[in-house]
Amino acid sequence: MSQSKTEVVIVGCGIYGMSTALWMLQSGKYNVTMLDKCGILPAPDAASTDLNKIIRSADYADPHYAELGFDAVENFWRKPEWEGTYHESGVMALSASTEKEGLEFVSSAYQNCKDLNIDVTLLNNPKDIKSKFAKNIPTGNFGGRQGYLNPIGGWAESGRALEVGLKRVRHLGGHVRSGAEVTGLIKNGRKVEGVTLKSGEEVKGDLVLIAAGAWTPALCALPGVSARLPDLVATGQSVAVIQLTPEEAKQYASVPVVFNLDDGWYVFPPNPEGLMKMAIHGAGVLNPQSNGVSLPRTKLTAGAEDGAIPLTSLKGLRDGLRQVYPELAKKDYLTTRLCWYCDSVTGDWLIDYHPDFDNLVIASGDSGHGFKFTPNIGREILKVIEKNPSPQYAEKWSFGYSAKAIKEEGSKAAVMDVSKEEAEMAKAGADVRAGKRKVLRESDLVKPHDLKAKNAKL
Repeated sequence: MSQSKTEVVIVGCGIYGMSTALWMLQSGKYNVTMLDKCGILPAPDAASTDLNKIIRSADYADPHYAELGFDAVENFWRKPEWEGTYHESGVMALSASTEKEGLEFVSSAYQNCKDLNIDVTLLNNPKDIKSKFAKNIPTGNFGGRQGYLNPIGGWAESGRALEVGLKRVRHLGGHVRSGAEVTGLIKNGRKVEGVTLKSGEEVKGDLVLIAAGAWTPALCALPGVSARLPDLVATGQSVAVIQLTPEEAKQYASVPVVFNLDDGWYVFPPNPEGLMKMAIHGAGVLNPQSNGVSLPRTKLTAGAEDGAIPLTSLKGLRDGLRQVYPELAKKDYLTTRLCWYCDSVTGDWLIDYHPDFDNLVIASGDSGHGFKFTPNIGREILKVIEKNPSPQYAEKWSFGYSAKAIKEEGSKAAVMDVSKEEAEMAKAGADVRAGKRKVLRESDLVKPHDLKAKNAKL
């Protein structure tokens, strides 16, 4: 007699949810229903629904993340099932020679690459850096910078990769439902018997996985869910795109991904349509609601459809491009957007059973570096679900790890949302900060072609 399959409800159809669904369905032990509040999938405002994301194969100071990233590239991204969404351009990591933290990352990541037998090239000075670009590509002088070039890695067409993954989930028998907004959990003591949708429908399951990306903190704060979390916060990161001519696209086609460790600025090679994306991954901005929880403000948010970003970010993006590709920095921006991540205290993910429930698992806290693990993060989440986690990740992805980090720091200010009072002050126009993060204000935002941006010579 065959054993009945476990019924799983996954809240969120992004990378963590999709990857977990794939690994569950491939095991043959689970029936999976995926739910997403967005009426279109992939959700147009999800962080992963983008032109591209960096695939760093082993570019981590932490050797365990380096190993997991290398595994994703070597054993998964290159395979046919991802339909050519991965492009191996190489990744160049740079730091100013005066930046101790950046240089320490370069040194540790370089060694981790070498330990994985990657033929990484150390770049000791600006001359070494410039030598890695074709002679017909005008670059900045890279004054005072050093770093390395990792030939294994590059970028992926992130939106298309998510689409490919969801297609595979459906092919394997998973149920993927759009327009299914979760507003509550069906609780019975320490057991969660399923979820309640905004429509009033109940979706039952033996296990519930919440993997709602940047919406996770707001979802878990809903009265109907009320599942306390460590300090996870939704932060908006600024992104801009320029359009290259066909000649320019051909000229820059062979460049690597370049990222500066000093300020979090990075840039991609042009995609097949000649679009070149750049972004800054830093402290980000908050969008606090009346309960103090930061909620993503995206192009699907009323009043935010234009993709405006802070004026300071618009300038920072241009300055970064000018330092690497000065000729391209003369071009107008085509589009901008805020990309919303779910940040944790330490930058480590939260993948663990919720301490208040026996069958509720949280997979979140991507902290802006989760996408590259699209093919194999689901394997690790499934190990946690099956209570056999990989030992090198078990502690750092746990609820207790975040609490320990907060205690050691002595303050929650590094990641906490603002208070209810501060949220109201921000709405009234006050300049409010939470740790290093600034609260998003309408007056700070600008579209790239606005007069305000043009007057600032951006």
